[in-house]
Amino acid sequence: MFSQSTSKATIAALLFAHLSSAQENFNFELISSSSSGTSKDQPVAFTASFENLWVKDRHPFRYPSGSEHWSPFVFATHSPDYVMWEEGGMASPGIELIDETGGTGILRNEIRAQQDENLVLSYDTTPMIPDAFEGASVSTGSSSLCADEDHPLVSSISMIAPS
Repeated sequence: MFSQSTSKATIAALLFAHLSSAQENFNFELISSSSSGTSKDQPVAFTASFENLWVKDRHPFRYPSGSEHWSPFVFATHSPDYVMWEEGGMASPGIELIDETGGTGILRNEIRAQQDENLVLSYDTTPMIPDAFEGASVSTGSSSLCADEDHPLVSSISMIAPS
């Protein structure tokens, strides 16, 4: 169903087409804006990664001491009609649990319900980052996420602690 050989350029073009003008407002790296010969209506599979840059040298003001970590990350590919979270918006019970404890179970159930409504195409979770040293990273499973023309967006969330 998904093309395992789709280039990073095609994936980046598909996922970030709607965000290209918003790059200055969000912290992401656009891999490439060119595309391969893959049709835009063909789903693509990909892996998402997070690399920790939250360290005392970069963020010295009120940086916590001891046990700095990230909870598991939840990534979801979705349509523009799905909102995982938004600044100033009402948090769902799943977002509240991540905020309070880092637990992902309720949010994963919420996402599965949105899959049934065809608002979310795919999702995956990563392990936590138990020690937030510079360069510590986590990734979703190999080609575990999928995007298509109707689900071109990616959202992610994690809890940083202590916070």
